[in-house]
Amino acid sequence: MEKFKQFYEFLEANPLDFTTWSQFLGLVESSNDLYHIRKAFGIFLNHFPLTFGYWKKYADLDSENREDIYEKAIEMAGNCLEIWQYYLDFAMEIKSSKFVRSLFRRAIRRLGVSYLSGDLWKKWIKWEESRDRMDNVTKIYLTLLSTPVREIDEFWDHFKKHVQNRDTKELISPKQLYEIDEEIRSDPRFSEVKRGMSEIDMFRLKKIMERHDKLYKSTSTRVNRVSFYESEIKRTFFHIKPLNYHQLNNWNQYINFAEDQYENGSEKIEYVKMVYERALIPCALYVEIWKRYTIFFESHNMIDEAREVYEKATKIFVKNRPEMFISYAEFEERNKKYSKARELYQYLINKMAIGHIETIIKYANFEKRMFKISQSRIEGKKNQDEQIIKIYKNGMDIFEKKLPDSKIKDKRQYAYLSMEYCKVLYQIYQKRQRILKNYLNNYDSNNDNNDNLKVKNENKMSIENENENKTENENEKENDKEREDGEDNEKKGDIIEKKNEIEIEIEIEKETEKKKDNSEEEKGKILSIENQDYNKEEEEKLKSDAQKYLILSRQVIEKALETINNYKPLWLFLIDYEMKIGGKDIYPRIKKVFERCIGDGSTLSKEEKISMLSLFIKISKFYSDEIILIRKAEEKLLKIPTVYSNHKDLENKKRLIEQIIDLGNRKQVN
Repeated sequence: MEKFKQFYEFLEANPLDFTTWSQFLGLVESSNDLYHIRKAFGIFLNHFPLTFGYWKKYADLDSENREDIYEKAIEMAGNCLEIWQYYLDFAMEIKSSKFVRSLFRRAIRRLGVSYLSGDLWKKWIKWEESRDRMDNVTKIYLTLLSTPVREIDEFWDHFKKHVQNRDTKELISPKQLYEIDEEIRSDPRFSEVKRGMSEIDMFRLKKIMERHDKLYKSTSTRVNRVSFYESEIKRTFFHIKPLNYHQLNNWNQYINFAEDQYENGSEKIEYVKMVYERALIPCALYVEIWKRYTIFFESHNMIDEAREVYEKATKIFVKNRPEMFISYAEFEERNKKYSKARELYQYLINKMAIGHIETIIKYANFEKRMFKISQSRIEGKKNQDEQIIKIYKNGMDIFEKKLPDSKIKDKRQYAYLSMEYCKVLYQIYQKRQRILKNYLNNYDSNNDNNDNLKVKNENKMSIENENENKTENENEKENDKEREDGEDNEKKGDIIEKKNEIEIEIEIEKETEKKKDNSEEEKGKILSIENQDYNKEEEEKLKSDAQKYLILSRQVIEKALETINNYKPLWLFLIDYEMKIGGKDIYPRIKKVFERCIGDGSTLSKEEKISMLSLFIKISKFYSDEIILIRKAEEKLLKIPTVYSNHKDLENKKRLIEQIIDLGNRKQVN
């Protein structure tokens, strides 16, 4: 059994390796070892519950527990027709008629409206006929006439033959029979018929069949409406191999159709559920289909049903997909189940998706919102900040532990997380600065009435806190938008790069405006040192408290640059960050960043360095009057090797040189 042990160890580390599972189950089956049969099949089917053939094999191998195995199968994969068929075959062999009939009804309730459920209906009809329960056969046919199954025409033909020897009272409800009798009596032809029961039954049957024919035609029309989508379905069963785009798109279009039919009243909600349940067999591994299903229920205020879908998805089918858990947590938050939402985030953070960037950011933003709900005092905000920092710090620690062996993609994820962490730290720094400002304003010597002053400052703080909340919400929305643009970090890098370049240009414009105006901010900081209540130590403490977050934010970015200094979005972020901080020494700081990113120590590509030089020239227009600086930039640019990979490179360089010369000339004129 040493070989079994090796398989178990490998599959524990690689639970979704279907090929290895298939090999292992074949080995277990041939061993006839019931312990390992139960263990191996049990684990495998927890990972792949829609593989109906393995359920049957498992039930056949463990004959003592066949019923329990099939019950477990329909609990986990009750949308799979084949599993119901196997269970019914087993039940019809050894179970009572009462049990079998009950099982048929369960199967029909679950899957009877499925387009492909015709074989299930046929099996039930045949079984009832074998027991000479023709009354039940009649009831089954009557239900079928309003069920849009593929074989509706075939069932209609069989029904017409079946009713020839049946009592007309079986074919319709008493109320409808009374209406038909009244209709017959008012028919002029009835007076020509002798008063024998056979003639009356003949008229009754004709009228009954006219009604059923109308129902059949309506159902047939419904079947024809979906034939386009059904004809495009090439795979109705589960397989680990991905669906092609056409197949996936067809399922989405089919779902659109079903939802439209429900919205306009043409179909009941059971029909929409059936289409989703069918789609979630070949599309079981597609998070987007699971999300659609939950959104459908939630949009119709069916919260419990949506929660059931989330539970099924996260516990069985896509239990290794963080995005499904995040969606579940957001759903619970929307429905004010905050403890459950936190539980889901913590499960992701600590167990299932350790180091997953989106989870870290989403969880941090969630905790921000929770603090806003539970606390509003300044002390509460400080506690909140420490909690948010802890979430990011834990995520950073996880990445740093695996960085030595990381691929470029992982390092870029680390850089992205570092930028998000830096944003959070800077926001905290800004909040601490506001606290300091409010403290200083509290001791403004121009205010004689301290009580009025406190009220005034409380109102200021309230307004600033409100603005702060708005800013945080805007930042959260901004972060969400960045992540929605794609999971691939290569694409994220492009998005961040463009965003940072735009932000830098905005900062340049802001600086231009600042030069035109007197600094209102500086005026606001004037305070009366002579005020006897003023405490210099408290001011220094508040300054130090704010400054430590600024220092920490810089350390985070510097550490990221040590890890991956050839990632242009990271350099752009640092430049934008320095511009946001501002201050009298803003230009020397920015200049230093540019010198580093285009210097020999940087591993940016030639094209990226040219781009950064171009940006440096733009910034220099606003921050420096030194002509020599512009000339140095020109000299640096000219030193770049004149080996061009394409015509575009040459044109870019010519354009940049022209910009530099033009800028230098304008500086000389001024």
